[in-house]
Amino acid sequence: MPLAVLLSVAACGGDDIAWSDPLTLPVTEGDARLLVDGRGRTRMVADTSVSVVPTPDARLCAGSVRATRQDDGSLTAVWWSVRDDSSALLLAAVSPDGGRTWRAALRVDTADVASVGCNRPPPAISANAGFVHIAYAMHAAEGVGVFYAHSMNEGKSYEPAVTILYGDRLTPAAIASEKGNVAVAYEDPSGSTPQIGLALSRDWGHIFRDRVRGSTGVGAATNPQVAVAGRHVAVSWIVGSIGGDSDATPPTRIVRVGRLE
Repeated sequence: MPLAVLLSVAACGGDDIAWSDPLTLPVTEGDARLLVDGRGRTRMVADTSVSVVPTPDARLCAGSVRATRQDDGSLTAVWWSVRDDSSALLLAAVSPDGGRTWRAALRVDTADVASVGCNRPPPAISANAGFVHIAYAMHAAEGVGVFYAHSMNEGKSYEPAVTILYGDRLTPAAIASEKGNVAVAYEDPSGSTPQIGLALSRDWGHIFRDRVRGSTGVGAATNPQVAVAGRHVAVSWIVGSIGGDSDATPPTRIVRVGRLE
């Protein structure tokens, strides 16, 4: 498996991140997620979070469930639950026994007004040190964008959501966390050519001070992945078609690693 190597010494365009040169990773057949270690080396691993089945919900959007394991081994899942008017609730629940039983689902965000049913990107989730972090795209009354919400008490309650970025359309997002560092990667919800943006918080998700470009700007970039370890943040994306068009450019997964300054 290819590994991301040493970082270049130059910081990128005023960002407080020193970026490595982009490298390629295998495009996996199934669901996978990005990992980075404390030396800045990256790899893709199987993502088992998509196979979780949370507490019974007849309105659950199939394919929207994502889950993460907390430090104590409990499982936390997040998903979209469609309303009668085809808007959706963002719900989350905790399983203390690895998915056999689930506590009552909590409302993470109720502000969605998009009448698109389950035709929306799944949320993303990460947890560590008692915090649960969730990123998602939503059409709220004030506009379309990428949003973030977190729990500071192991998923027992959630703080009001904050906006990462407003735009024109619903787009996929990914999230990673380690201690106080939280990274949200997302397809920019504006513009004709998709690019990957990166929002960073250094204080447990309370404030996202840094919003930078994660992709290189060369060609369309989709399907973001993100990982954090120590002072390293890794961002990955797909270039090329993943829709099965035989005349399209074969998909390639790109990754680059930044060192937080």
